Amino acid sequence: MDAAQTVAPKSHVAPGRKGAKGRVAIDISLVLGTLLIVKYGLLGVEAMWTYAGPISLLSALAVATWRLRGAGETWAELGLGRPDSWGRTALWTLLALGLTTVAGIVLEGVVSSVLEASANQPVRSNSGRFANVPGNTLVFVYWLAVAWIVGAMAEEMLFRAFLITRLERLLSRIPFGLMFAVVLPAILFGQQHFYYQGIGGAVATGGAALVSGVLYLLCKRNLWPLSLSHGLVNSIGLTLIYTGLQAPG
Repeated sequence: MDAAQTVAPKSHVAPGRKGAKGRVAIDISLVLGTLLIVKYGLLGVEAMWTYAGPISLLSALAVATWRLRGAGETWAELGLGRPDSWGRTALWTLLALGLTTVAGIVLEGVVSSVLEASANQPVRSNSGRFANVPGNTLVFVYWLAVAWIVGAMAEEMLFRAFLITRLERLLSRIPFGLMFAVVLPAILFGQQHFYYQGIGGAVATGGAALVSGVLYLLCKRNLWPLSLSHGLVNSIGLTLIYTGLQAPG
């Protein structure tokens, strides 16, 4: 299968000019700082905890966009350009959908078999987050919008396109730098889901993120297959909850 292509980034590794790595380090620090400060600040407010993830991700995305513009780069260069072939992109989407789903199910099953149920409980109940979804069309549509805007787009833009390319530049001169550039965002991605999915959910989403990171490189940094597959997975899960075929928790 030929890899789908997007507009080629100007450079995946840091330019040779002095201070380039320093700027990349600042980029990463500002984005992650915004993500964590906003998120954990909102998690401390009872009325806002369900919105902590979406608000912190969109805030971090705004900072990432600002830093990209300052560097003369665009999101199209990181994977959101028009693909050469939507047909190949569809095939990559199906591959991503299958591999990330299998990885998530297997890893969550492994964690559940190893840990006692009491040790695998989230800080916040997932059932509370989606408790109003079953049979409620307006709430269902709201969460679908969040799933696509925040999950499918913002998460993939930040954790795959932005962090992988930035870390690749920062770690370009160390052994296995590219491997670390893929693994570290995946670990952080899993950690970001711990508060409402527990250890099992964190490991499952982290594993799915690792698969997504590898696929991002294999399909020549075309972000569309990852965003589309991510959105489809979220939509299927929400639809099952809405129809009562799956419990909110």
